Order: sequence, then C-alpha cells, then structure tokens
Amino acid sequence: MAEKRRTTIYDIARELNITPASVSRALKDDLSIGKVTKELVRKTALKLNYKPNVNARLLSTGTSKTLGVIVPKINDHFFANVVAGIEMVARQSNHHVLICQTDESFDNEKRCVELLINQNVACIIVSLAATSAGTRHLQEAKKYGIPVIQFDRTDESLRTQRIINDNEQIVFETVKHLATQGYKRIAHLAGPQNIDIYRDRRSAFEKALRQYKLLYKPEYIQMDCLTKQNGREAAQKLLSMKQPPDAIFAAADICALGALQVAKEMNIAVPGTLGICGFSNEPYTELTTPSLTTIEQGSVEMGKQAVLAFMNGQESRQARSLPPVIIQPTLVVRASTCRV
Repeated sequence: MAEKRRTTIYDIARELNITPASVSRALKDDLSIGKVTKELVRKTALKLNYKPNVNARLLSTGTSKTLGVIVPKINDHFFANVVAGIEMVARQSNHHVLICQTDESFDNEKRCVELLINQNVACIIVSLAATSAGTRHLQEAKKYGIPVIQFDRTDESLRTQRIINDNEQIVFETVKHLATQGYKRIAHLAGPQNIDIYRDRRSAFEKALRQYKLLYKPEYIQMDCLTKQNGREAAQKLLSMKQPPDAIFAAADICALGALQVAKEMNIAVPGTLGICGFSNEPYTELTTPSLTTIEQGSVEMGKQAVLAFMNGQESRQARSLPPVIIQPTLVVRASTCRV
C-alpha cells in the first residue's frame, strides 16, 4: 500500500485556482490577502488535512523553535525531572523539545549532536555520557552558531554556560552528618573521573575527611561506580577487607542500592554497623529497608535554568568564561545513616 502523500500549499492552490504564494500569505494572515480568500484557504487547508512544514519555514526564516536535549538515561529519575523542567519553560515561549539519549555511550553522544545540528535546533542542552572523551563534537555545534548549555555532568574546558550543583558544600555537609552519627571509617564509591562532577565529589570528600579528622585510606575509594552492579562489586570488596569501612558514601543512588543489597547478603546491620548514603534522591530511596539517606539535586530547577540561560542570551556573550549557574542541593537524611 502506497504511503499517503503530505498535503502542501500547492495542493491548496490547485484546489482554489490561486497561486501558492497567495496561499502562503493567507496562512500567515498577511494584510495583502482579503478576508474572503483567507477564509477559503483556511477551510480548504482543514479539508485537505494540511499541516505546516516546519522545516520549510525554518529554511525561509533562518530560525528554529526546537531545543535539542541530550541525556545519558531518559528513564533515570534525575534526568527525567531535568527534562520536565526544560519543557515547562520551553512551552511558555512556544519552543519544542527534541530529546536524545546516549545510554552512556560517547559514540551515541556524537551521533546525537550530529542529528541535532542537522535539525538546526536553536540550542543544545547536554549532560555528558559517562564515557565522554573530549568535546570536539560540541565545538562543532558552536561553529554552526548553535549555542551549547551543559548541565550536571559538564566539561569545564568547553566554554559554555553550565548549570551545576554546589558539590563541595553538600559533600562536606554529608560527611559531617556521618561523623556526627559516629562513623569514623567512611568509604566513597566514586563516579568516572573523566566527568567533572565526580572528580569534584571525590575531591570534596577527601577534603571533608581531613576537615573532620576522619580516617583516609586510598583503598576506601572505589572508582567508576555508576551502576548497581558496580556498587555491588565495590561494596563486596570494601566489606571483605580486614578493616572494612563503617560507612559508604556513593556518588549515585544506584550504587548505594547495590551496596545496601550486599550488606543485607552479608548480614551487616544498616545503619548499626554500616551507614550508607547515596546521591540524587531517586524515588526508590524512600522505599528500601532501611530507607536511604541521599542528596536532592534540584533537578527540575536545573532544567528550568538551562532554558532560561538560552532565553536570556547568555551563550551569545563572548566572555572568556561564563560563571556557572549554581543549584543548591540538600541532604535528605533517612534511616540508613541514623544511629543516634
């Protein structure tokens, strides 16, 4: 069965025996076209199921009302909330949102950027994949005049507006909370160190240990923990040590969940013997037993601020460096770290 052909302004013009240019002007409510003709064109367009060709309009005006968004995992609660925040603000200014998912793949990320460049989006809002290795693809978008705004997982070397958390402040607050609950040997499940937020969290964690005079052991820091399986493997290694940690602070909730599962399998009491804290405030953190202490990142606000940065034209400034927009995270204390 042949695919039905899309109705064009030429079909409407033939139906009414007028020029395509007149149809185009009538649909745009141009003053040069009379009311009777406009009404005829609109009724005929409705009858023929005419839909405006957005790409053709884009070519003629040179402007786009579509924002491209690239996220590592669309089914991740944090990224879903960021997208919700983006759409809230975009909708108010009649912009549309085109969402791409990298599934943590750098190759996919490059393909997503290429797709969005070809779509001539008005802006690219991106959070980097765990395996990102360079920003040449994003520089390419900027060469085409497409502004790039980074959020959460960003690359400081790429001169763009960044929307991020105050990682140092919240990590210090978290370590202080663990210390006040009597934990003295705190381990860290760190994310991939090629991403600045995970470097920042690890650096802040080490500073906080020194600040509160807690034990620092290099083997207590486990790298590249960004999945539940990674969290499980790291926790098994840590909790099998001769002197195991008495608390685990994970750079992502999904890793904290893996650690909690291992603790249960090893009959280690949480929070009595082991405290566990995550990062991101995923919905399941309230439902585990015990419920998981975590960090709320303000994901919806992060999405809103990303679009506002574009709307305010901050990316058009050719400053040597743009100060990041800081979203203040909050510590959500739950049962998994409460000894007192």
